[in-house]
Amino acid sequence: MASWRASIIKFLRDMNLDLVTKSDLLELKSDLIEEIKKIVPLQTAAPDEYLKSSEVRKLMKISAGTLLHLRVSGKLPFTKIGRIVYFRREDIRSILGNGTPENAVVKRLFREEAHGERK
Repeated sequence: MASWRASIIKFLRDMNLDLVTKSDLLELKSDLIEEIKKIVPLQTAAPDEYLKSSEVRKLMKISAGTLLHLRVSGKLPFTKIGRIVYFRREDIRSILGNGTPENAVVKRLFREEAHGERK
């Protein structure tokens, strides 16, 4: 059995193979992460600049149908990525105005549309 081990060790030395241990891989991972951090700048944009439909519905206290109507009528700009619709937080703030109750804003938007008063 000793000759078998010796022959494997000799074979590995002849092949110039290095063994990679788990600690070697962890060290490589740390080094790679540090290098990536140097190359890729940190993003400074606020992660909640865009809201999903469900978040907008909760914020404005409206139904999915009402949100769809606001989107389709062009009253609320949106961005669609794949199957997910996003709304800019700033657009929501501008629609809600200065402390006006959410449902009053939506009613006003529908009233303007019904009377042909588009802004």
